[in-house]
Amino acid sequence: MRGGEQSVRRCALRTENHMKKPNSAAVGILLALILTVLPLRGWGAEPVSGVEPFTPVIGYSSNTFTNVVKENAQAAAKLWSNLVIKKKNGIAETRIYHGCSDMEQDLATGKVDLVVLLSNEYLGLKNRALLEPLFISARGQELYDNFILLVRKEAGIHSIKDLRGKTFIHQAGNSSEIHRIWFETLMMKEGVRNQEHFFSSIKEVISPSQALMPVFFKRADACILSRQSFDVMAELNPQLRKDLTVIAESRPLATGVIAVRKDYNSRHREMLQEVLETLDQDVQGKQLLTLFRMSALVPFRQNYLQSMVEFLKEYNELITRNRKR
Repeated sequence: MRGGEQSVRRCALRTENHMKKPNSAAVGILLALILTVLPLRGWGAEPVSGVEPFTPVIGYSSNTFTNVVKENAQAAAKLWSNLVIKKKNGIAETRIYHGCSDMEQDLATGKVDLVVLLSNEYLGLKNRALLEPLFISARGQELYDNFILLVRKEAGIHSIKDLRGKTFIHQAGNSSEIHRIWFETLMMKEGVRNQEHFFSSIKEVISPSQALMPVFFKRADACILSRQSFDVMAELNPQLRKDLTVIAESRPLATGVIAVRKDYNSRHREMLQEVLETLDQDVQGKQLLTLFRMSALVPFRQNYLQSMVEFLKEYNELITRNRKR
């Protein structure tokens, strides 16, 4: 292997470790935090006589987890939830949803009180009126993220049509559903109905660098990842900007939503909100926000989701148009 490529590979490994360390080390984080997050006498403090126990049920979409294996997702969710409510002497029950139908049913029957999900999932809920959004997740200093389609500059690929018969890689996990929808939108605009027949191969990977580096080393033709992920890797490895180019980019999109059931106990709702809005000011809270690829929670405003509303509208119109053909 040439010295230059060895140097780039070492840089890629440093980049990989830099980006995935908080998430791939989830088990270690969980074990380290158990001693500090759990009260010595159990999950919660002794109940106060005459006061309704603070025992919220917190539901997570499985799509909100990043680089956390399924076996650890429940433990991560339970720990994060109890970190939140420990400050109010409570104990939480956690549930992970692998689809929105079960979440909707539990919301309708009052079996879940607070939900953490992607913005497109929130907008897709049929019974969204049962929820009151509290926060939007921020990443780094950004409230929004863009998704980009990357290829090598010298590959002669300038559009979606140029990718016919090529190899394509995309990242699983947090926000993958959003970038899947965005890419389907791009494909439908070009008249492509079946991606499996369009590409020679499609591969799903776990981390951003596992999507990007095969393209960089000419082992794949194209990949999708977030603009934020690419910027982090390119800062550590400037050669990425020199050799790779963006042939398509999504509009800025808000990714995560935290919402409470509207008829939830008003006192307990206030307690949840008080803790959540200052979570990024707590060392342990910051660590667990990182587990979900968040840096802070920003008070919700409806206009924050406008770009996602427009994005989904375009996608659904294309789906309907294709079905009529």
